[in-house]
Amino acid sequence: MTARLALLTQLETVLSCAECGSPPLPDQAQQWVAESQADPRLHGMALDILGHAHQHFSAHHAAQAAFSAAAERYRQAGQIGSSTNSLLLLATSYLLNDQPLLALDQWTKALMQAKGAQNLGQCVRVYLGIGQVYIGFNDDEASLRCSEMALKMAVAIADPLLECDALLYVASDQYRLQRYAQALEAIARAERLMELPLHNKVWAAEIVYYRGLIHAQQGMLQQAKVELATAYDLHCANDDNLWGRAHALTGLGEILLQLQAAEAETILLQAQQLAVQAGVSSLQTRCSKALIDCYLAKQQAELALPFYAQLFAQQSLPERKISATHRKKIIMQLETQSRVLQLQKMPATSLHQPVV
Repeated sequence: MTARLALLTQLETVLSCAECGSPPLPDQAQQWVAESQADPRLHGMALDILGHAHQHFSAHHAAQAAFSAAAERYRQAGQIGSSTNSLLLLATSYLLNDQPLLALDQWTKALMQAKGAQNLGQCVRVYLGIGQVYIGFNDDEASLRCSEMALKMAVAIADPLLECDALLYVASDQYRLQRYAQALEAIARAERLMELPLHNKVWAAEIVYYRGLIHAQQGMLQQAKVELATAYDLHCANDDNLWGRAHALTGLGEILLQLQAAEAETILLQAQQLAVQAGVSSLQTRCSKALIDCYLAKQQAELALPFYAQLFAQQSLPERKISATHRKKIIMQLETQSRVLQLQKMPATSLHQPVV
C-alpha cells in the first residue's frame, strides 16, 4: 500500500467518525492537515476533520476557517460533491455562531453546486438549514414546513442518515410548537433508524434530550430529570461535546429548580458556565432567569443581582440589522431552487404531481 493510499484510508475512516459527531482532538487533526498539504483532495479531507474537531468544542471561527479552506481545496481537486458538503458545514457553523445571513450565503453557494451535480441529498440538507434560519426569525411553522419537506425528500431517496437527521429537526420544530405527541412520534422513528445502526453519538444523545424536554412540559418531572441527566452523560462520553452538554445541563437545572432540589443552584451555575463557553446566548438567558428565580426563592436577592445584570446585558445587545425584504428574497430563491432540483430528480411520470 502506498503512503498516499494509507493516508487516504485513514482520513476516510476518521472523517466518517467526525461526521457522526465523534471527531478527533484538534491537535491530532492539525497533524493530518500538515501531512496532506501536497494533495488537494487529502488536504480537503483533513481540513474537514479539523473543522469538525473545532466545532465539537464550539470554536466557531476556527471551524469556519477550516471548512472554508476545505471547500476550496476540494474544488482544486475536482471534488465538487465534497466541496459542497464543506460549504454546508460552513453554513451550519455560521448559523451556530448567530450569523444567519452568512449562513444563507453559503447555503446559496452550496445549492448552486448541488444543482449542477444533481445531488438531492445535499438539497435536503439545505432545506434543513433554511428551517433553522426561520427559527431565528421566530417562525416555527415555516421551519417545520422546511423540515418536513427535507424528510419527504430523504425518504424518497432512501437515505437513512438524512432521514434520521430530518426526523430530529422535525421533532425539534414540533416541540417548540408544543405538539408533543407528534414530536415523540418523530423521535421514535429516528430511534428505530438508529438501530440499523447509524453510530451517531450526538443523535443518540439528542433523542434522549428531546424526550426529557417533552416529558418536562408534560409534567413528568422525575422522568425528565433522568432523561436530561442521561443526555448530559452521553454528551460527556462523546469527548465532552460542549454544545450538547450545555443544552442538557441547562434543561436539567431548570427541572431541578422546579423540583426544589438542593443541587439546582450548583447545576445551573455549571450550565451557565458551559453556555458562555459554547457561546449560546439563548442558554445564557435561560440560566440567568433560572438562577434569579433560584435565589429569590431562597430570599437571597443579593446573589441574584449579578444575573439580573447579565440578563440586562444580554437583552441590551444590538439587534441584527437584517432587511426583511432581503431575507425573504434569499429564502424564496433557495426554496424555489430546491423545488426545481427536486423536480429534476423525479421520474417523468410523477412530474404532474404538485410539490408541496
